Parts: sequence; C-alpha cells; structure tokens
Amino acid sequence: MSFWVHRFKLKQYFIGIMIAMAIVIFHAGSTILNNWSFLDQSPFLFTPFTKWISIDSGPITLLLFLSLPLLCCLSGSQIYIDDVESGFIWHVVQKKPLRKYILNIEMISFFSGFVTVFIPLLINYAILWFFLPYLLPNLIINENLTVLNTTSFFANTYYTNPLLFIVFYMLLPSCFGGIYALFSTMIACITRKKFLSVTASFLFVSVLSVISGILPNIFYAPNLISIASSPVYLPNVLRVVSSCMIIMSFICISITLGVKRYVNQ
Repeated sequence: MSFWVHRFKLKQYFIGIMIAMAIVIFHAGSTILNNWSFLDQSPFLFTPFTKWISIDSGPITLLLFLSLPLLCCLSGSQIYIDDVESGFIWHVVQKKPLRKYILNIEMISFFSGFVTVFIPLLINYAILWFFLPYLLPNLIINENLTVLNTTSFFANTYYTNPLLFIVFYMLLPSCFGGIYALFSTMIACITRKKFLSVTASFLFVSVLSVISGILPNIFYAPNLISIASSPVYLPNVLRVVSSCMIIMSFICISITLGVKRYVNQ
C-alpha cells in the first residue's frame, strides 16, 4: 500500500482535481463579492444552500459539470496506461496475483474520479458556509431558488433537511466521477492509447448529452442530472441506480478481460 501511495506523488494525477478546485474557488469568491453588499440590507436572500455551485444554475456551474468527464480522467485513471508504457505491469504480475492487480487499478480509478468531484464540491460549500448566513432555504424568501421536483431528486428534503440534500448531491456526481474514471481505464485496457483514454469519457458523455436532449425519456446525461438544479429531464432515481450498477459491472468485466489479454499475449 505504501508503494501505491508513493506512486501518487506524480503531479499528472492531480491535474483534474486542481482545475476543478480552481473553478469552485472562483465561483465561491465571485459569489461572495457580488452579494457582499446585500448581506446587511437583506441577509435572507442568500444562504450557503442557495448559492452552492450545484444549485446556483449559472455558467460556472455548467462549465464545471460539463468538464467533469474530462477532469475525472486526468487522475489516477491513467495509472494502468502508465504501467504499460513503463513496463511496470510485468514486474507487478510476477509479484502478486493478476486479479489483485486488476482490483487495485479499478479501485484506484474509481476513487480518484470520486474525490476529483467530491473535494471541490465540499470546498465550495465550506467557503460559502463561512461567509453567508446559515439559514434554511425558503422558496418564497430566497432569490432565484429553482429546487423543485422537476429539477431535483428529493426536492422536498431540500426545504426540510438541506444538509442531507447537499450531501446527496455531493455523492451523486462523485459516483459518476468514479464511473468516468473507470470508463477511462477500460478504454486504456482495450486500446492502450493515453490520449484516447483521457478524452473518451468526455466525448461519450457529450454525445449522450445531445441524444438526451432529443430523446429525454429514453436517455439521460449523467453530468447534467447530477446538478442539484438540473437543466434537463430527470429520470427515475431507481433507473439511475440500476443503470449505474449495470454499467460499472460491464466496465469492470471489460477491464479484467483487457488486462488479461495484454498480459497473456
């Protein structure tokens, strides 16, 4: 385990999370500066819940969530392709069972994509929590509040237990981030092309976003439905969970077959 941790000292595995953090910090800073003068006059307009980046449906929010499929792949999902290019994979498979190595790269890929999303969203909320009044959101009092059943999962929870709602919308896109990274690893196992593995998730989700706009009742774009104030049609939450489980199972099987094919060739 210490060796795996040592490998993650490479800066290239942190490009995605650094870009995401820059976006959320810029959003939090601009939000506080733009609304600072209103806090003394009408402190009820803004709260950390109403101005959190996933709820504040502005261009910065769309920029972040549209770029997540790319940012999550600029992470530990590159580890397999690096092992192949350096030849390190041949050393590993002689020292440990192949199935354990495959499980390690799957876990590292998913977790790296997960934290690439979770940490920036948490930092954005924490900054706003320090500066904006901690009040329960109110559909009438708060400005431009768009958390409704048509735009958000469990919208009623937002008004009764907003912190639980925020946690859910931190975990949902983070899980999708882990899937983006796993998908990148799968492409790396099949093609062994670094550029393609890094961009594949972004290209696939971009195409899916266009298709979901044409056929919203059949397809959905994971990066758009994971926004707390989603700009698109929301599928049933059970459908989202089941499809994610099926996709992850397919990706993990594909990674296993891809690695075994390369090692045994």
